Amino acid sequence: MSWFPDQGWRFGHWPCPRPLYRIQKITAAPRARIVICEGEKAAGAAARVFRKMIATTSVGGAQAASKTDWSPLAGRRVLIWPDNDDPGRKYAREVATILAELDCDVSIIDAAALAALDPEGGAQEPARGYDAADAVAEWADLAALGSAATRLAKRFDPGPAFLSFPPYTMEARGLTIEVGRGRGKQRQTDSLRVAASFEVLGASRDPRGAGWGKALRWRDGDGRVHVQHVADAAVQGEPGMLCGRLADQGLQINRAHQRALVGYLCAVETKRRLTLVTRTGWHEVAGRPVFVLPNETIGPPGESVILDGAANGGYERRGTLEDWRRGVAKLASGHVLPVLMISTALAGALLYLTAIEGGGVHVYGPSSIGKSTLMALAASVWGRGDVHGYVRTWRATANGLEGAAALATDTVLILDELGQVHPREIGYALYTLAGGAGKSRAARDGSLRETRSWRVITISSGEIAVDAKLTEDRGRKPRAGQLIRMLGIAAAGEFGVFDSAGPGNDAAALARACKLAARSAYGTAGPEFVRRLNADGVTGDEVRGMVDDFVAAHVSRDADGQVDRAAQCFGLFAAAGKLATEFRMTDWREDEAREAAAWALQQWVEARGGSDPAEDRQAIEQVRLFIETHGAARFDDLNNRDARPALNRAGWRKGAGEDQRWLIPPEIWKVEVCAGLDAKLVARALASRGMLEKGGDGNSKVEKIDGVSHRVYVVTPRIFDRAGA
Repeated sequence: MSWFPDQGWRFGHWPCPRPLYRIQKITAAPRARIVICEGEKAAGAAARVFRKMIATTSVGGAQAASKTDWSPLAGRRVLIWPDNDDPGRKYAREVATILAELDCDVSIIDAAALAALDPEGGAQEPARGYDAADAVAEWADLAALGSAATRLAKRFDPGPAFLSFPPYTMEARGLTIEVGRGRGKQRQTDSLRVAASFEVLGASRDPRGAGWGKALRWRDGDGRVHVQHVADAAVQGEPGMLCGRLADQGLQINRAHQRALVGYLCAVETKRRLTLVTRTGWHEVAGRPVFVLPNETIGPPGESVILDGAANGGYERRGTLEDWRRGVAKLASGHVLPVLMISTALAGALLYLTAIEGGGVHVYGPSSIGKSTLMALAASVWGRGDVHGYVRTWRATANGLEGAAALATDTVLILDELGQVHPREIGYALYTLAGGAGKSRAARDGSLRETRSWRVITISSGEIAVDAKLTEDRGRKPRAGQLIRMLGIAAAGEFGVFDSAGPGNDAAALARACKLAARSAYGTAGPEFVRRLNADGVTGDEVRGMVDDFVAAHVSRDADGQVDRAAQCFGLFAAAGKLATEFRMTDWREDEAREAAAWALQQWVEARGGSDPAEDRQAIEQVRLFIETHGAARFDDLNNRDARPALNRAGWRKGAGEDQRWLIPPEIWKVEVCAGLDAKLVARALASRGMLEKGGDGNSKVEKIDGVSHRVYVVTPRIFDRAGA
């Protein structure tokens, strides 16, 4: 008996589609795992075994699966516990097929094997119809029953979903088209092979509803799976261009029937919808945050998201997270630079949550001290730790910088060998990587193409520092804005990049062990870190609080804003490492990542010469160099009127010792002394430190020279006070 809104209570089932059993609990917990049984009694028993899951079933028994609304389970992880009989197995397959269409991750318990398993560990005759309720009645230890059922569960593979419609037939042997020849009684129908088989996964478009097309999936001749977005705009163009692109990815196409393939793609219909994205990382899809990688999407259930096949990076996986923890993470423990690099590789996933701007760290030092080992350890978070995997070289990336950054969005971009790239490209790269947006470019029709964007943390290595590399470009001075975007850290200790020689007292052996570990287990830590961020509900406010605490503990209130910004960057690395330890992804000490980040910040501050603004230090160094270079040759000596006038005079000098002064006219000050810098800012920086005598109306003053008044900048001997700089 059921309640019908129009007729009240009457005998009969609920109208189709029927609601799931316990639908209120299911909708109230959108991330909960689901266990499905055949019937309410079995579902109640399964709920006792899998207490963290929600047990449900369909209304109407094993024959009514198709009459149920399964959509509330879209995108969830589902375990099906069927009865041990033919109707039960048929029901499990039918439900699994429906859920696979809803992008569920479905596993089915082998009911016959479970029924044949004696609770004491032996074997028994499997009872026909044996269900979850029978199992609960037989097993005293429900935890052991749950472990046994999980062990006997196999992931459901729905197989390829081929779509056929007249005159096309799609099946395992390929796509064919029926073509008629002749007329009347002489008419014949031929079946022509168009292409190898492929699936149409659904109609795809970007998050803004543009770029419509269809997502195709097929296996190439070597069995590798390819997923490719075919834009509807491309289908309307020249068939040869589209077919050439698909053939390049291993789809076999009959050249004589290219137009037939295009006709199929135009006419095929699918109700399934997919969201297409062109970069990795976090995306807002239908109001929910999801993290997209080439082979998986991490986030709450909802519409499927696919990464454009053109956006392929070095994301690979080998081994388990436990293998990575026992290998890479364990070997890094006790060494500040390895811990820092791994933490930095994880930190990219926090940029979206915290709205902190991307940045990077550059490790430099002599050859053969272990820099490539650091790159391998960091790369293992997301992929294989070598230049054939996740590590890129500066030289190979220079031309494709924007594409490389987009492919590493919300993860980490690892660039080895800074010395291989032109210094001018480095200057552009530093601003571009941190800025998060590429150049605006025009399409063929003159309209603007969509500008590439990214959020990325960069790890770089090389034998020289970034500022030294930048000066190779015709002696151009590096700008503070460039250096703050790539924080340099020298790595040249007694044991290279390590704090000690390791348990075997052999630093070279330790480096080899780290590289081997990075090649043996990789690509699991990064995705797991994102999953734990989701599962634990980590918020941007929490992470920013950790960063703020780090800054407050390690930066004085009167420090320059650039130091504060660098500290925020290191604080983000520390937060990532600390969270990874809290997630039990590493066995590091609780504050090990924080201590590594604090050490790196201190090294960076000392290398830059203190906490003063970099522009001020640069200004002082440039004026000091000018005085040291030309102080005697180009300055007329006012103490000795008989001295020969200076050639190419830059000014005058007078006094001696603490009373000595260099008088520089405004034009020389601006054009030569402060070349490449803001002359007013230089004067202000020197005056605030007593290195420049201020006049009554500004930083320059009027001095009488040979009876004539000249406006000059008066530099004092304090310009040589290194401590003051």
